Amino acid sequence: MMLPFHHSILIALAMNWKGAWAALNGHCPPLGPVLPAPVHASNNPAVVSSVAAFRQFMSDLTEKYNYSAVAIGLKSIHEEDYILEYAYTPPNRDARGVQEIDSNTVFRIASVSKIFPVLAILRLHGVSLDDPVTKYVPELLDLNKQAREQSPIWTVAWEEITLGALASHLAGIGADMSFDYTPYGDFTPYGFPPVNESRLLGCSGSLGLPECDKTVFFERFGERAPVQLPFSPDAVYSNAGFAILGFAFEAATNRSLREFVQHEIWAPLNMTSTFATKPDDSLGFIPTDDVWWNSTLGYGEPAGSYYSTINDLTRFGEAILRNEAGLSASQTRKWLKPLSQTSSLGTLIGAPWEIFRIQNVTTDGRMIELYTKDGGLITYQAMFALIPDYDLVATVLVAGPQLENEATVIDSKLFCSKLVENILPGIEQASKDEAALTYGGTYRDEASNSSLVLALDDDPGFGIKSWIVRGVDVIATWPGFGFIPNPVPPKSSPLRFRLYPTTVWTDNQTSWRSVAQPATPETIAELESLLLPPQAMCVTWGQLDRATYMLQAQDHFVFTLNEQGKAESVELVGYVVSLAREETSV
Repeated sequence: MMLPFHHSILIALAMNWKGAWAALNGHCPPLGPVLPAPVHASNNPAVVSSVAAFRQFMSDLTEKYNYSAVAIGLKSIHEEDYILEYAYTPPNRDARGVQEIDSNTVFRIASVSKIFPVLAILRLHGVSLDDPVTKYVPELLDLNKQAREQSPIWTVAWEEITLGALASHLAGIGADMSFDYTPYGDFTPYGFPPVNESRLLGCSGSLGLPECDKTVFFERFGERAPVQLPFSPDAVYSNAGFAILGFAFEAATNRSLREFVQHEIWAPLNMTSTFATKPDDSLGFIPTDDVWWNSTLGYGEPAGSYYSTINDLTRFGEAILRNEAGLSASQTRKWLKPLSQTSSLGTLIGAPWEIFRIQNVTTDGRMIELYTKDGGLITYQAMFALIPDYDLVATVLVAGPQLENEATVIDSKLFCSKLVENILPGIEQASKDEAALTYGGTYRDEASNSSLVLALDDDPGFGIKSWIVRGVDVIATWPGFGFIPNPVPPKSSPLRFRLYPTTVWTDNQTSWRSVAQPATPETIAELESLLLPPQAMCVTWGQLDRATYMLQAQDHFVFTLNEQGKAESVELVGYVVSLAREETSV
């Protein structure tokens, strides 16, 4: 018979693993938000202060920029205005483009473009990411005729590659074709052999060369050896994979991918300043004498050719988080999931997300996931990030000459990291301040002699400070709970309960779950020092909903909200009792 999964099982599991505990005070919250996202973040004093600090950081940094422009936006889906809007215009810029940077300025977004072909595929009925790509592009099989040898070293296992493998960089195919060095100079001083003129590609779309079109791709890409087998442990970044996704989309629909993206994704979201090809020069920032503003990627357009603005990408991010990007809520949640890993403990890969896991920003030290897509095209950099735990969209657009031409670092990833580092603690405080007003305080039912006290501190979620049901102290007696009840608990118990929201809610009710931590932080740290996997004792995913009574979960709390959105009562589902919130708590 399977025992309830509580503290004794948790300790037993820990003795079989190894690792290092990282969360504050040994808590292990479920992955995701530990409190509802704030809806008035921009007015919170902690956010105002952190925004000012980030502005100062950017001002100090960009005052040294003579040629490079920066535009940054941070927005909550719950507010009309930006939490942060920042723009820097360098003293030197090309006369062809805008002369003052703002959130409507067009930049090249490079590989951020990859989000759109994936979304287009996901919106097709009857097409699945699990479909083999050869179902739609069978001519890929002929590419192996161009290979140096007919062996797994030189030929690609196209029949094993799915659309999802291409979207998540798990196809194992070569990174690119049109960025070959040979057209751009003599590279023999670097150890390369003299160029075989008969093998010159002769195209790229940049620096005066024509773009490589689809015909060139099918004539030459087969010369590229595979990097890995499909679905190997590590992802292999491939621009070519997204070009092939475009081929598959057009074969499946008999419709231009560009046309679909423009009319079915951008137009409904009013993304009027987002373009598949170069817009009028007057709309964009162009670094002095820049040649990359005009460059094209030919067959690789879906991988990195698009142009956009802070405002348009923010609208797009809001649509994703609101489930308004043409996918259902369930489809969106599925889209915002990792599909492969990398050699970095902090980086997972989605379709096409780069998912960064951070634990060093918030007070409680818990893991937060940033769903990002970055891009770079020589003089243009872009970073698009969703922070679902707080319903935030962050966008960074940068353009300028090669780094050595400026006095300090110019990097969209750095700016996005500093944005998160500076402002997320303020956002966290805003969520706590709002949650305290919405849910905190004392709940009571005099008839059953039951009460609950919820309070916030530096740890994640709500702390359950007191929990009495029918006169029984739940926290004090919980150590004796099991299939063979022991009503006499240990004299002193380190048991601590935290309460966390789930993704299940209605307009006037929200579902929460409690998590018991049966050991002290010191005991957890000692156990973790003996274990191999990092955070091996953090097994909340296997702990929820385990202890039940009459098939109702002991850890299940359902709050009912009033017309002002404040909790007025809570049902302790497993205990079949409802408690009213005391007025002084509102």
